Amino acid sequence: MTQPPPPAIAFYDREAEALAKAYDAIDFDKLHGLLLPFLPKEGRVLDVGAGSGRDARALADRGLEVVAVEPSRAMRREAARHPPSPKIQWKDDRLPELATIPEDPSFSLILVSAVWMHLPPLTRDEALKRLARLLLPEGHLYLTFRSVSDDPDRGMAPVSLPETIRCARQCGLSLLVSNTSEDLLGRSGISWSALLFRNIPSLKP
Repeated sequence: MTQPPPPAIAFYDREAEALAKAYDAIDFDKLHGLLLPFLPKEGRVLDVGAGSGRDARALADRGLEVVAVEPSRAMRREAARHPPSPKIQWKDDRLPELATIPEDPSFSLILVSAVWMHLPPLTRDEALKRLARLLLPEGHLYLTFRSVSDDPDRGMAPVSLPETIRCARQCGLSLLVSNTSEDLLGRSGISWSALLFRNIPSLKP
């Protein structure tokens, strides 16, 4: 018997068309201004929770090779409405497993945008460890997540900023910069946190 998808994936499957339209209307540079000075000039990027492909396309347009991971079939279908890019490889996968991604440090940048609040809190440490193992030395991990109360219907739970930073450091990830911003879709009462980490192998225990 087929297991039903987790609430977060079910939500994105159900609302994919409207969500993709809203997400694609947001400019990558405006949304991810914190990241821009640290974008690699070349190399491989892992986009976890790639959604409609907005960020993957922007990174591919800059000449980067992108592995785009998205567990929602409907969101992948929305992404496929755009002209395909030879620089983007799509995967049906999710954190913390990332079972389709070889256990090999091969990424200069890992982007995890608007995903972290969807991860069950007890899996976040495991997810950070998995991501850290995929980063090249001096590579960057970029996390963004929204302020949220428990929302089981959408599979969202609050994120502790101090706990996230603590666990990241234990994985050898040093926080470089962070910020908090308002919601670019204009939703009242929602703010976003962005954290940029660098992989420092000497920090690993």
